[in-house]
Amino acid sequence: MRSSGLPPESRRDELTSYVNQVHTARVEAMADAFGVSAMTIHRDLDVLAGEGRLERIRGGARAITARLAERDVRLRRHLNARTKQRLARTAAELIEPGAVIALDDSTTVGELGPHLESRRPSTVITHSLALMNTVSAQSSIALVGLGGQYYAETDSFLGSVVVEQAQRLTADAVFVSTTAVKNQALLHPDAEAALTKRALLKTGGRKILIVDSSKFEGTGLYHVMGLDEFDDIVIDDQLAPELLALLKSLNLTIHLAASSPKD
Repeated sequence: MRSSGLPPESRRDELTSYVNQVHTARVEAMADAFGVSAMTIHRDLDVLAGEGRLERIRGGARAITARLAERDVRLRRHLNARTKQRLARTAAELIEPGAVIALDDSTTVGELGPHLESRRPSTVITHSLALMNTVSAQSSIALVGLGGQYYAETDSFLGSVVVEQAQRLTADAVFVSTTAVKNQALLHPDAEAALTKRALLKTGGRKILIVDSSKFEGTGLYHVMGLDEFDDIVIDDQLAPELLALLKSLNLTIHLAASSPKD
């Protein structure tokens, strides 16, 4: 791998992917892999650590693990980023022009933001502040923002006030993700988040789960909703065959996001 000709931002994206693949890397190895100086790598790592994309360690860097990133939206946005983008591209095809859609605050669903203008829903309902900012910049899409207690860790509004607002709304389709899928159910480690996701799901006629295969058989304390209550699931093609067979037995419509050569 030689990336000495890349602009800094592109090199840092590649550097993040490299560290995520090898988990832990020393400065010297990264400098050799990318064909740049150790000083350049040090500067890149300082920037990436500041953005929450990598963790700085003595002599190098290591990947941000799912456990570390779970409660910090800044870190979660960079975890499995390419897979999330592929999932969002596939899920965007399920947005009907003119539809009213509800989107949760997950970073996976957040990747739908760049696709909204081309898919042309009439209205977006969301409790994600990032998505509110995205939709508000698009004059052709109406925005219904669900407000309440703001949580910086998720960059969203959660809790009973959001739930009460959601109960007054109806959407044609609702898109959600979660941190864990186990025992044929969505689970989440945070009670307020689980409560809010459940309320948002009840607004939708068509319930769509967007989730990467690494979330299966994970751990979570609070029940959100059973898989059998969903109409569609968008998932990457790395799911274990036995789990894919389980999904097929639940009468879900399965949409596989294919891997690209760079993944």
